[in-house]
Amino acid sequence: MDPYRSVHAFTVRFFPHSSVSLRWVVAAFALLAALCWASPAWAVDSAVFASGAGTEADPYLIENASQLAAFRDAVNAGDDYDGKYVALGADVDLEGAEWTPIGAGTRKSSGIAEGSTPFAGTFDGAGHTVSGLKITSTQGADYAIGLFGILDGATVKNLTVADAKIAVPQSELAGILCGMLANGSTVSGVSVSGSVSGKAGVGGIAGRMTLSGTIENCENSASVTAAGGVGNAGGIVGAAYYTTPTGRMAITGCRNSGSISGTDCIGGIAGLSATFVSNCENSGAIAGTSYSVGGIVGEQKNYGAVSGCTNSGAVSTSNASAYGIGGIVGWARYDGAAPAYATSAPITVTGCANSASVQGGSCAGGIVGTFYNAGTVSGNTNTAASITSSSFAGGIVGNLQNADISSLPSTVPEGILVENNVSATPLDAITAPLKGPYAYNNTPSDFTVRDNGSAWVAQAGATRYATLAGAFATAPDHSTIKLVSSVSEQPTLSVSDGRELTLDLAGFNLFFATDGGLSLRDGALTVTGQGDVATAEGADGKPEPLATVSGTGSLALKGGSYNQDVAPYVADSYAEFVPADAHATAPFSVVPASTAKHNAQAVVHDGGKTVYYGDAGAARTAAAAAPGATVEELKAPSTPSGNEGGEGNPSDGQTGTTNDGQPSGDANANTGDKTDDSTAADDQTDGNGTKGADKDDASKATAKPSTSSAASGTHTYRSSSTAYRGVPQTGDAATDALLAVGALAVVSGGAAALARARMKRARAK
Repeated sequence: MDPYRSVHAFTVRFFPHSSVSLRWVVAAFALLAALCWASPAWAVDSAVFASGAGTEADPYLIENASQLAAFRDAVNAGDDYDGKYVALGADVDLEGAEWTPIGAGTRKSSGIAEGSTPFAGTFDGAGHTVSGLKITSTQGADYAIGLFGILDGATVKNLTVADAKIAVPQSELAGILCGMLANGSTVSGVSVSGSVSGKAGVGGIAGRMTLSGTIENCENSASVTAAGGVGNAGGIVGAAYYTTPTGRMAITGCRNSGSISGTDCIGGIAGLSATFVSNCENSGAIAGTSYSVGGIVGEQKNYGAVSGCTNSGAVSTSNASAYGIGGIVGWARYDGAAPAYATSAPITVTGCANSASVQGGSCAGGIVGTFYNAGTVSGNTNTAASITSSSFAGGIVGNLQNADISSLPSTVPEGILVENNVSATPLDAITAPLKGPYAYNNTPSDFTVRDNGSAWVAQAGATRYATLAGAFATAPDHSTIKLVSSVSEQPTLSVSDGRELTLDLAGFNLFFATDGGLSLRDGALTVTGQGDVATAEGADGKPEPLATVSGTGSLALKGGSYNQDVAPYVADSYAEFVPADAHATAPFSVVPASTAKHNAQAVVHDGGKTVYYGDAGAARTAAAAAPGATVEELKAPSTPSGNEGGEGNPSDGQTGTTNDGQPSGDANANTGDKTDDSTAADDQTDGNGTKGADKDDASKATAKPSTSSAASGTHTYRSSSTAYRGVPQTGDAATDALLAVGALAVVSGGAAALARARMKRARAK
């Protein structure tokens, strides 16, 4: 029986008034289904490339999906394109059709399996985008999945892969760009988005990197999931491990904003790593269900380093007994698999910063969750709001511990140093039975935790220091150590054994503890800049001596304000003390007020207190901030004699101290003609000796006015402001009128159209 005749008879009997037979409806649905399940509009092109000679100057050009598929087939047929150049000449849309990777193949252990056909040439995306990538099938766990399968000494650069959809539950080598990167391959300037999931070895850029290679300046915003097995999921690479004696792997300048999840070894940049990870950023949420979960690296194993990286993505595990949950690195360790790593060396984690919370596991740290056996953690900053663990936790390292390392080569020294780090996470915001502000040392005899602090206080060159004592001890000889914040309760600072250092107060204050002061034994220190220097009160009620100088030691004061047991003093040119006897030991206080007065340009009188200034502008500023104070401007200072230091450097405009042994309470007294609530008039002399408003004057143009009086005259501090200007108008009445008429016409036309539409609907009813 004709099926269409039966459908028509059914229509006539049950739908006699229907104007369309159901047979036409059936035909329409059949056509729609054919369109939905048909092959993509593109098909493999017999011509592989649009043009080009395959050279760097004239690369083979690919301009559509058909040509990209033809290129893929040529590689998979055995042409690895080694030494040849291929480039995109346009964006390519793969339209969601199932994709077979370019350079198909599998891994064997840490290498490429026989029978694989990897890509070995140079592929330049030239800023173009490949979209619609979809892969849902694999030929096995070790089959490489991605736009490219295996890169073998190849280069891929300047490419975006957008809205990829890769879901291969059995795969252990899955990445949006490539499944496996090996033997010196380089991936540069690649950005990917979408989603990728597999069993293990899953990454936004590459599933695995092995033996040697580089991934640089790449970005992932895709979600990455390793749903089973040993995990190994990372925003850039899932696993980067195994090296040759001469090989090196590096991940540098990369960023991840995608969410990364899985079982163990889960990281914002790399899941499992024996590579060098530097200057990378993660802002995505990192979540594991087992051990080794980190904001940058899940687990750093047996080799490599993590440096200059930042994490702002929350790090967590749902397993309360899991080791290694850290803001930067989850677990850094050596283990029994070390012989499989041709190169081993102490792991270092340096110059990194974490600002995200770290939650869960048995060992949680603001920088490293757990550190085993050997390595260094230094120069890092943690500002996490909270750190939570079921057992061990610390602001920098959660747990320092030894484990069996009998299999390690003798070239790897045992011991961990946690030095010169900053953790601003309060101890009461760290939750764990066993915790420390910086590290919980589970094996105290083997590891060293020292010179860590709650804020950076000094800098010498490019190196920051968490403690001033650490800076004095480790800064290079002849360095200038510059304060970057005020320091209180400072113990003794020592310079010895022929070292020479300069301390620049830089507008900050230094307050010594009861056991504090300077110890200069055969060492030299010069103090410069602006700031208060105060020592603790002694048993006699007077300030303790500033310094003890012995041997060939010397102290030169070129700046600062001191609360010593003499009249108030401000170092202006400089004061110097050198013991007459090379073997003498003597306490030292700053020079008498008479010397300060001799070299001063101005003096401030304030309620019986007298403070000398080496800079008249600084004196006027201090007086302006103290109602009732007067300024006495003295004659220009004479040039200091050689006995007074010889250099005669001008003052930086330091503030003074009161004669009761307390430092000045004016935190803004060091800023020349500037105060918090006034700006110097244009005819006032700035702290640098020039007239007229400078940039700092302009930056405070809206400050409140204030005045000060001085023995030599009254100086008025005035403010200036800029009138608010509204949005500019055309200024042409005719033009403004036309604009108004036009607007009215648009509104009227819209209203009329709406009325007509309503009338038509009314008639239809």
